Amino acid sequence: MDQEQIRVLLVEDNLGDARLVQEMLAESKNYIFDFSHVESITKAYSSITKNHYDVLLLDLSLPDSIGLDTVQSLVTVNPDLPIVVLSGTSDEKTAMDAVQNGAQDYLVKGQGASAMLVRSLRYAIERKRSEQKVSYLAQYDVLTNLPNRALFYDRLKQAIKRATRSSKKGALMLLDLDNFKDINDRLGHVAGDQLLVELSNRLRNCIREEDSLSRLGGDEFTIILNDVKDKRDTSFVARKIKKAIKKPIQIDGHEIFISTSIGIVLFSNENDIPEALIKHADMALYAAKEKGRGVYVYYKDKMDISVTKRINMINDLHFALDRDEFELYYQPQIDLASGKLLGMEALIRWQHPQLGLLPPSKFVHLLEETGLIIAISDWVLSQACKQNCLWQKEKLAELRIAINLSSRQFHQKNLLKSVRKILHETNLLPKYLQIEVTESTLMTNCQESIMILSELRALGIQLSIDDFGTGFSSLSYLRLFPFQELKIDRTFVKEIATHSNVEKIIAAVITLAHGLDMQVIAEGVEMEEQLPFLVENGCDGVQGYLFSKPMSATVCNKWLAKNGGHLLPIPCNNE
Repeated sequence: MDQEQIRVLLVEDNLGDARLVQEMLAESKNYIFDFSHVESITKAYSSITKNHYDVLLLDLSLPDSIGLDTVQSLVTVNPDLPIVVLSGTSDEKTAMDAVQNGAQDYLVKGQGASAMLVRSLRYAIERKRSEQKVSYLAQYDVLTNLPNRALFYDRLKQAIKRATRSSKKGALMLLDLDNFKDINDRLGHVAGDQLLVELSNRLRNCIREEDSLSRLGGDEFTIILNDVKDKRDTSFVARKIKKAIKKPIQIDGHEIFISTSIGIVLFSNENDIPEALIKHADMALYAAKEKGRGVYVYYKDKMDISVTKRINMINDLHFALDRDEFELYYQPQIDLASGKLLGMEALIRWQHPQLGLLPPSKFVHLLEETGLIIAISDWVLSQACKQNCLWQKEKLAELRIAINLSSRQFHQKNLLKSVRKILHETNLLPKYLQIEVTESTLMTNCQESIMILSELRALGIQLSIDDFGTGFSSLSYLRLFPFQELKIDRTFVKEIATHSNVEKIIAAVITLAHGLDMQVIAEGVEMEEQLPFLVENGCDGVQGYLFSKPMSATVCNKWLAKNGGHLLPIPCNNE
């Protein structure tokens, strides 16, 4: 077996002692010692900055340095170099002080044989490695090799001092991966870890060498930007991050699309303290998620109030289902060619005790963050199916009921079992249920989405792709999804009769959908001026305020009793 080579630097002014050490090391049968020798601390400084050594043997009595200060000065110059102190006295206190000041071991000159010297050098090297490992684990994240929370906190304090000394600012960015828990739950923690590693690599490539990227834990990352002139600098980095993360990630044969929300706070003087900056960046992050995710938001003073409101809302949501505060509203979908009623879309509302009736935009994102979305989504599915059975039983209408599945519910492992159970309990035939899924939900994992949709389609359930054009559009995958219907998002519909380019997009989408044997529903139709264009371009159905606002079950019953037959494409009176 090859002998291990160990590079040793001896700092010793007594040439006789130096020759003795060299001879003792040469006697070793297990190691080859590459021996170097200098006579002063000054020469030692020069040598360890120019050369690499595995261990240093240090005499405490030198011409230009005496005592424990010698140890401390060498540790300062090279903190990673193991040190074994050589002394002419067997003073136990000196030995302990030497170790406490940075040395790894202590030997008395003239005592012990070659084996003891070799063993001491090996011990010093291993102890230093252990110290470095412990130090690394205390400061770095093992998965991504990024600074952890402790080191991030220290670097943030240094960045504040740097900004105080200079005329420039610093910026703290707090990043959170959108819907990471869904991915982790579906693909497992190993895939989740791979995703975090890939994300950290992409984030590294978005910042400069003087900036600092850290992982606080889970899917939460921070970036400290130094020498920032103004918001334009940080906005440039934020846009760069969004662009880098938008590209799909391949993990275990799955193509995963992700996005991240970013909260940003600027700092410039010594009055900025780390705790306050972290809190403000966190508030900005929450504001980014409330805006729809995948965006970046700067901290503003008024966010303190909004965060308090958010916490109160989350607390109230935990009890809302048990207190029977949720209610379903229903909005008609109309066939443009015949004027007949195609179906109803079920839309959740929250009757908040203090804030009144709230639309989903005010609370659904909180349901997703807290994980309450699964229980609430199951409740929505059950209530909608029950209501449809009641309409049929009372002979008010025989139609489909459409519900929108959240990303977390769509990708849960027991979705099919849950849907079957609810259909059985409510006695609703599958053909009267339509499930709507947003484009962004599908593109999180295309292969898995195709499998889930195919299983739902096999049950006889109708499928619709919702908000088309607002997510990560991928036409190559669209042809593989077993949808029967495509819904054009309201953001496009509202531009009809005002923007010709948008009209061209809508016409192209209708043609595309028909080519894939899908019907097309236009959402958010509010003006009669929008109808001629939709009719002319072959849109199959419409939904919006022009025909009816979403209605409570009681109001909807009356509406169906009055309008359950043929309808004209004109505004309808809901009273």
